[in-house]
Amino acid sequence: MEAEPKTLMYITSGSLKGKKLRTVKGFFTRPLLTRVRKSLFDILGDTIQGTRFLDLYAGSGAVGIEALSRGAKEVVFVEVNPKCVKIIKENLINCGVFSRAKIYQEDVLQILPFLLKQQDFSFIFVGPPYFKGLQDKTIDIIEKCRRCLAELIVQHSAKEKVNFERETIRVVEKRRYGDTCLTFLIKEKQQ
Repeated sequence: MEAEPKTLMYITSGSLKGKKLRTVKGFFTRPLLTRVRKSLFDILGDTIQGTRFLDLYAGSGAVGIEALSRGAKEVVFVEVNPKCVKIIKENLINCGVFSRAKIYQEDVLQILPFLLKQQDFSFIFVGPPYFKGLQDKTIDIIEKCRRCLAELIVQHSAKEKVNFERETIRVVEKRRYGDTCLTFLIKEKQQ
């Protein structure tokens, strides 16, 4: 039985404020709550203006579309689930920002090395399913990329152990919202 899309969220600020977003009903995604997404972008503030943003495990695309609303020049979305990719496309079209986005229907761990070699990103949002070790595997790939210098935001459960102690990545801040945590990191130049 195919999951039906439903409207769950809206854009919290910026040029698209109030636009409704659709998401896939069911257990395909764990959408970042609207209040957490608002807090995330309030923390980033104007630093998002004119940047290239990478939304990994994109789900409905809400985080990346919020980045576009707040002034990001371009957002690259990576999502493996075809139903979610369809919803991302619909959300981008409905918000009128499809031309400022690229969507890859791929496994993040497979395509990420390619993306990091091809282009620079100012921000990378890592929001995978919880308790599968995907945060660590994704951070491992980012850490190995010598040319990648970006700010990372990692979404994880407060009950989940993620290894943030890295040689070229340092934690800047951690925020907790109920069971959801956002950890802000900076990928620094390798020696």
